[in-house]
Amino acid sequence: MKYGNYPALLLALLGFLFGTTLTNCQETGSPSPGRNNAGLPNAPSTTQTTTCTERNGKPCPEWLRRLIGQYPPLPELGTQPERDSSSVHFWTYRGAYDPPLRTNQQVFRSKVFVGAHIGGAIAMIVACRNSRSREDWHSEAPAVGAILGLDYLQFRFIGGPNAVAPAIYEMIHYGLASTR
Repeated sequence: MKYGNYPALLLALLGFLFGTTLTNCQETGSPSPGRNNAGLPNAPSTTQTTTCTERNGKPCPEWLRRLIGQYPPLPELGTQPERDSSSVHFWTYRGAYDPPLRTNQQVFRSKVFVGAHIGGAIAMIVACRNSRSREDWHSEAPAVGAILGLDYLQFRFIGGPNAVAPAIYEMIHYGLASTR
């Protein structure tokens, strides 16, 4: 079976894309302060005071409370803050501790990203169908798929130019190969 790897590769890619889409849609947050908490009259406050005590049970001195801060620490939220989409454009790059630049939906609705990769795929198809180009389906299709996956990560988490440049190179490479 010559092309047995392609269905598995395609299913893995689709599973990754749809799996990340579904996990981003689930909300797991604490109730907002504006919600009605009438059913919980004796609910504890969300801003706990420090419980730092010395061995004899007396509260810690003020300087120690300022030094260690909130104790026990407040639970961290598992979700990452979202970036304001109006501040993101093609040339925006992400810092090391910034939230992701784009969501999955924004990546796959970007005309620049989708257009560049469709152009690269079409150029690969034309080059592989040309017998003089020396390009084969079994070696080129996985390479184009890998470039798409890496460019998706680049476009979502790092920056736009990094994600479109390989697809443009793809079009140039396969365009030259198909003219042999």
